[in-house]
Amino acid sequence: MHLCRIIVFLSKKPNLNELLSKLLEQTKQLYVLPTLIECHYAIVSFDLWMLKAGHDIFALVIKFLRDDWQPK
Repeated sequence: MHLCRIIVFLSKKPNLNELLSKLLEQTKQLYVLPTLIECHYAIVSFDLWMLKAGHDIFALVIKFLRDDWQPK
């Protein structure tokens, strides 16, 4: 970028937000909605890791169960 001022680098954040939105919608259509069709129950658990560096991680796990309590 310092050698050629003609090249313009777009901000990564808008591109990443657009990509994440598309991936979220794809995941919902391919995996979440079909899973919910036969789902009668769900078990929800979460985990939180707090790091000294200030980057906290939150994990949400949902297990879907059919009427016979078999995992879906």
